Amino acid sequence: MGQDLDAIPELLEDFTTELRRANRTKATIDTYSRDIGYFVTFLEAQGIEPMADALTRDNIGSYIEDTLNRPNRRTGRPVTADYAHRQYRSLQQFCKYLEAEEILAVNPFDRMTPPHVPDKPIPVPTVDALRQLLAECEGTDFADRRDTAIIRLMADIGPRINEITNLDIDALDFSENTVMVIGKGRRPRTLPFGDKTRIALRRYLRVRKSHTQARDDNPALWLGQRGRMTSSGIQQMLYRRGTAAGIGHLHPHQLRHFFAHNWLASGGQEQDLMMLAGWRSRQMIGRYARATAATRAVDAHRKARLGDKL
Repeated sequence: MGQDLDAIPELLEDFTTELRRANRTKATIDTYSRDIGYFVTFLEAQGIEPMADALTRDNIGSYIEDTLNRPNRRTGRPVTADYAHRQYRSLQQFCKYLEAEEILAVNPFDRMTPPHVPDKPIPVPTVDALRQLLAECEGTDFADRRDTAIIRLMADIGPRINEITNLDIDALDFSENTVMVIGKGRRPRTLPFGDKTRIALRRYLRVRKSHTQARDDNPALWLGQRGRMTSSGIQQMLYRRGTAAGIGHLHPHQLRHFFAHNWLASGGQEQDLMMLAGWRSRQMIGRYARATAATRAVDAHRKARLGDKL
């Protein structure tokens, strides 16, 4: 099978080569490869040879149904609709490539409907909750200075977790109080931060100099015991700090929602929010703003005082 050019594993190698040529990120390529690999495993478990002609609407539909009805491979918990939706999109992109290469005469995703993902508003932490979180990080040692800087920067500019994780020191510009992040599609954007964030970053950089991983060949901004902090490491830090602060587990994405909500609540323009958050679709504004839309509507009504004008 490994020598058959129509075998899905062989076609996957061609697909990933095309993705690299298109300058897609390693994380994106790894996700597609992993998800398509799961589909191959499913086919083999069904006694179906994983060839291009197995990419049919029935087989893909059965795979998505099976995905929705089995536990997560790593956690053992039920698979989320988001996860099944990602499997669908990964296979869809694969089949789109195969259709363009004329390996598939008909795209099996034509007229297919992706699995429905129910709206699950993400709870947005309050200002008081984040003040409690920052109070938990008060101190002058390395971890306190680092964690304070991470939390302040995330709440101030609302980055994606990968954008904050991948920051290097030279991304910071203290003459302008800005940081350059690399977003989806390797698109850079420059984001301004406030004075308190600047102070936190400068304090952290001073203690960073004495860290064992602070070498000339390591440009990573955020350092852990083994070098650059990972996204998982930052997430675990927020969980740990949130629990210690008495506000419960805090997910990095909640800080992005905090940023979006407070931008809109402060009268910020939606178009500016799209640029700052790195969104290309206005649908994202609705998705992020939905959880706190009622609060903003009530505040706007109180400011308008319509009844008092009669």
